[in-house]
Amino acid sequence: MSETVRDADRRFAGPVLVTGANGFIGRHLCSHLAAAGENVHAVVREGSSRVLAHRPEVTVHALQDSNAEYAAVSAAVQPDVVFHLATRYAPSHAPEEIADMVGANVTFGTTVADATARAGARLVHATSAWQHYAGAEYSPVSLYAATKQALCDIVRYFTEAEGLVADEVCLFDTYGPRDDRRKLVWLLLEHAASGAPLPMSSGHQLVDLSHVHDVVAALVQVATRPPGQARLVVRSGDPLTIRALAALVERVTGRAIDTRWDERPARPREMEKNWVVAGARTSWRPQIDLATGVFRLWEERRGAGD
Repeated sequence: MSETVRDADRRFAGPVLVTGANGFIGRHLCSHLAAAGENVHAVVREGSSRVLAHRPEVTVHALQDSNAEYAAVSAAVQPDVVFHLATRYAPSHAPEEIADMVGANVTFGTTVADATARAGARLVHATSAWQHYAGAEYSPVSLYAATKQALCDIVRYFTEAEGLVADEVCLFDTYGPRDDRRKLVWLLLEHAASGAPLPMSSGHQLVDLSHVHDVVAALVQVATRPPGQARLVVRSGDPLTIRALAALVERVTGRAIDTRWDERPARPREMEKNWVVAGARTSWRPQIDLATGVFRLWEERRGAGD
């Protein structure tokens, strides 16, 4: 790509800083921004179990103590926009996991918000539909969701008292290539390929899946729109049951999945009816429908010899 094209593609006036850059969405966002010629800085945990897989144009900052070291990185980079994607996810928790979850989701998020306000930069932070059980404005599904909601309250403080410009992007379910989270779509494709039995819960729960490329487009759109708008809710708008998703994977792959329904307990407070989470009306619309996205993943898997 020529420098002329790269300059024309740039959307931001200065560097872009991405936390959680080794995560599923973070890796895709960094790659997209670097391909557009942005000056991208990726913040990752030193010694992360995930393999660094960033483009050579991306500057990687590996932090041993994120809360102690992040402010210096922000001051040195002087970002125009910060995408805060770092999180520690757990559908449930053990007592010994609480401190790490609060540290990652609340303390580190507060450090990021403070540094972003001091830099005069714009913050785009990802939240979760799990903070809004049945569509309620406040009803976290789990402690994980409660810590995510706590950070929203802290970000609001910084916007009201410290002059922070912040935007929220609320995510439902995500999927796509290079996903090492072993989540539902990956699991169904794995068992379509292997034929091994797949114990599942009832399968009547709803999922609303967005392709990671659409999620990245939403994050960039929010970072470039006028500030001060309501959250952008990223979802397909077409939720389906897990049983229907399994049937879709079978149609796309041409393989039967030996799904053993009702062999596992359901998690508490799952989406059994469509949740309507309030958000801004924007021009963002998902571009990759679920059948197409799953087909591409299946083709990539077959091409890799799996």
